[in-house]
Amino acid sequence: MPLTPDSPPDWQTFETAYAVEETCFKLASASLAVLGASAFKDQAFSAFAFNAVSFPSLSLSFDTDPDNRKRGDYPPDWSNECMEVDVPEIGQLWEEGYAKIEGALLELIDDADDELLCAIEEGYLHSLRKTMVRLETSDAFGQIRTCARFWTVVTQIDADTDEEERLLDQVRQRVLA
Repeated sequence: MPLTPDSPPDWQTFETAYAVEETCFKLASASLAVLGASAFKDQAFSAFAFNAVSFPSLSLSFDTDPDNRKRGDYPPDWSNECMEVDVPEIGQLWEEGYAKIEGALLELIDDADDELLCAIEEGYLHSLRKTMVRLETSDAFGQIRTCARFWTVVTQIDADTDEEERLLDQVRQRVLA
């Protein structure tokens, strides 16, 4: 069902119409499986982010330095900021599976006023946080090698990392309650 600014939806309506959370969960899980069987299969990852650097485009960012946080180097200079480029099979998964969502969001964004744009963006990030918690609780990260203190975050360019962690923790608490 196409949604347009002529009848601006709330985020939940858009999420339901395009199954954003379910689609991102399936694509991320499949990406982790591909990554675990790729040339990176022996690499231990210290962090993963849904990196919404150019909303609504999304990158899968991974870090490999477990001491970045200890040194205060967060947000990290991601070792693999765009894993979908580093592993083309992952890029193809997302290109095919996420295109409908991205296209619909782009259409909505093009005609949205500032208030609607902010609501859509916050709803989108919240859905990604819920998806991240689902990945964590489903043991999806067991498909790759991770460091003992594996860190996850939903982020945007120039975002406040402490605030991002707080928002993700809120979702964890709600989901796990």
